[in-house]
Amino acid sequence: MTRRPAALCLALLLCAAAALPAVSADVPTPESVLGFSVGEDRKLADWTQIVGYFQKLAAASPRVKVEDVGPTTEGNPFLVVTITSEANMARLEEIRRANLRLADPRTLSEDEARGLIDTGKAIVALNHGIHSTEVGASQTSMQTAYALATGQDADTLDILDKTVILMLPSHNPDGTQKVVEWYRRSLGTPWEGGQIPFLYHKYTGHDNNRDWYMFTQVETQLTVKHLYDRWRPQVVHDLHQMGARAARIFAPPYVDPWEPNVDPALIEAVNGIGSHIGACLTSEAKKGVVIHALYDAWTPARAYPHTHGGVRILTECASAKMATPIEVGFKDLEPGIGYDARQASWNFPAPWPGGTWRLRDIVDYQLSATRAVLEHAARNRAYWLRTFYEVNRRAAARSEPYAFIVPAGQKDPLATAKLLWVMRTGGVEVHRVRAEFKAGDRTYPPDSHVILMAQPFSAFAKALLERQRYPDLRQWPGGPPQRPYDVTAHTLPLLMGVDVVRADAPFVAALERLDAVPIARGSIEGGRGRFFALGHKNAELVALGRLLRAGVPVRWATAAFLDRGLNFRPGTLLVPENARARLEPMTRELGFVATPVNAAPPSLLLRKPRVGVYQSYVPSMDEGWTRFVFDKQVGVDYETLHDKDVRTGGLREHFDAIVLPDQSRRAMVGGNPPGSMPPEYVGGLGKEGVQGLKSFVEEGGTLVALDSASEMPIAEFALPVTNVLAGFSREARGDEDEGDQGAKEFYCPGAILAAQVEGMSTSPLAHGLEATTPIWFEGSPAFDTKAGTVVARYPPENPLLSGWLLGDKYLRGKGALVEMPLGTGRVVLFGFRPQYRAQSWATYVPLLNALYTSAVTPLAR
Repeated sequence: MTRRPAALCLALLLCAAAALPAVSADVPTPESVLGFSVGEDRKLADWTQIVGYFQKLAAASPRVKVEDVGPTTEGNPFLVVTITSEANMARLEEIRRANLRLADPRTLSEDEARGLIDTGKAIVALNHGIHSTEVGASQTSMQTAYALATGQDADTLDILDKTVILMLPSHNPDGTQKVVEWYRRSLGTPWEGGQIPFLYHKYTGHDNNRDWYMFTQVETQLTVKHLYDRWRPQVVHDLHQMGARAARIFAPPYVDPWEPNVDPALIEAVNGIGSHIGACLTSEAKKGVVIHALYDAWTPARAYPHTHGGVRILTECASAKMATPIEVGFKDLEPGIGYDARQASWNFPAPWPGGTWRLRDIVDYQLSATRAVLEHAARNRAYWLRTFYEVNRRAAARSEPYAFIVPAGQKDPLATAKLLWVMRTGGVEVHRVRAEFKAGDRTYPPDSHVILMAQPFSAFAKALLERQRYPDLRQWPGGPPQRPYDVTAHTLPLLMGVDVVRADAPFVAALERLDAVPIARGSIEGGRGRFFALGHKNAELVALGRLLRAGVPVRWATAAFLDRGLNFRPGTLLVPENARARLEPMTRELGFVATPVNAAPPSLLLRKPRVGVYQSYVPSMDEGWTRFVFDKQVGVDYETLHDKDVRTGGLREHFDAIVLPDQSRRAMVGGNPPGSMPPEYVGGLGKEGVQGLKSFVEEGGTLVALDSASEMPIAEFALPVTNVLAGFSREARGDEDEGDQGAKEFYCPGAILAAQVEGMSTSPLAHGLEATTPIWFEGSPAFDTKAGTVVARYPPENPLLSGWLLGDKYLRGKGALVEMPLGTGRVVLFGFRPQYRAQSWATYVPLLNALYTSAVTPLAR
């Protein structure tokens, strides 16, 4: 069909609305509530204003319902907006329940399924503003909602009749509010619309859309509960922005690779609707529309619908400087994966000629893309419902493998419970085994857990429980690697240190389906002694933090010992017998066992460490994740340190340990350049801050440097350590963006590798680690050292466990975790991210070891 330009379509909608006062006369326009037009230069609605608009819209329109399902991380409303016809609104619960029946075909006959498809409605989710500096989407949401609430043209009425639209006006309300407030303060300054000096999500920043299988954040959990679980949409449109020098908008098809567990029908569905978006926008004479470029569909961290019977349609518009227009010359446009923004091609037929680009352009492109998505869903309603049903039916008939088994008696019950919680939160059925059973050559005890693959959302479980083998993709034959859009591994059993067994053949077991998976019940064993002996995994270390906070004098055994015929390893925690009342409820809550002992081996007497976490004004997502792990998972108290705090010096008087989260040396030391933002946010640590940290260590402090942050103390303190991968690092090539292309000789853009704990190491950092420990490596350093202690190093063979690694020879035998003395203190160099995205529970232990051993007194007996 011939399509009209978006501005003309909107004008016609407004005229139609004016002609039908009974329907729309009292429905407020965004402009009437905000006082300015959506997309106007240098004008942004903050979250308070957006919430106010949607409340007024819902009060005036019978097509719109607003629910506040929050609060968010920082206490703001989290809105789910439902938009559909009045007739559908009257039977909304009936429509929802019918759609959920299609989600689980095991309960349906073919005739019942056909009837539900014939009468059902396509469920479409419109998700806006997860990345808060990508300001266009949350503004666009108001204009989209208004057009749907008032439109009387045939296409709009068809959309409203055949679909139920679920809209998130902002997926990150906290960030929407903070970014708009910052932008308003920047108006008229040299840094107007530029970078911000804080994470726009309290804990994750830009990583908040990498949380779609771990579900760590409040906003993710609210979305899963109130949108995905409640409705199971067939189509999800996720509106984003990208760099200013790219195409004007991207839509699928995605480039290879796809996550191999995604059903082929969904891949074709994505290709079809994405190509439809491209065709619609190009027919409206919009320039710079690209498909099949830039973005892949590998990681489930960004694409929850793909393993739940639906599709995630990502669109990415070119950015302005928030609401400030920019000028982009044609010669300044850049090539990307699969296209060149200055050259026409089959997937990019009409290049943008350059010129002024403003927020209103972003809004117009997003309105058109959303309209194309909704028209496709409405006109192909039966196709979307049939595809949804068939994909879930095939998943429910999956037989390879038969199941995954999580044996009882895990070494880390807390991590095990978290992994099973992830499965249940992702809609996966989990069964507990009531009696001993055998599968393959192994016998499993009661209270093991089984995840059968014959269930609708088995693709989600299988993707996360098996190992990934990422293809070796090159920019051209023999050329450098083609970067993945995100990382290449997501194997939770490795990341979390949980034993999970794949069972290919069917087996017989007494299974009990669980709604929620409780943690394995811990206890204090019988008998009496001077101490209670605890192991050294995450559960026990969480308990340790609570005990120290309460002033309990816990000891840390530095050597193995024997008591009553039982062997106890170095790192055993010894809690005095008089703390039983505090300890006993922790054993039940956290799932560990405490054993009475009389032995008093050589130990460290612990006190609560005084921990600082460095927070740069060049925001680091890893810093946010560090705070999240400390706040929400392991219970470490800390203070945040900014550049001026470190430059002041005297750190040892106030801190035992300071953590430097993953960040480049350049960003930490140099900070933001002068003139790029207000003076209080520029300059970095500088020489004074570097010296302040060095003095802190020399005076007995522990400096813990995570991943790339290790480069700073190595260079600035002149440590006798070499990063053997320095020549391949992003900083060495002057590229710190996530668009890093990598080198032909060595490349590892996010994978799980094996590190071996040194067998002769006496360092307490190694306590609680397995002999071979999976670690998260993402453009990380690896060490040669002339002094200090190598606590863990890479094996003499290829260390790859899951994901993609080129040039493994550069890692073989090199240090992954190093403890380096300096003065009376030490620098702990992590050549990996031990708290990666709050997923790598297997390596929380050495990080906590570094912190808790920063505040000790040695005891001989």
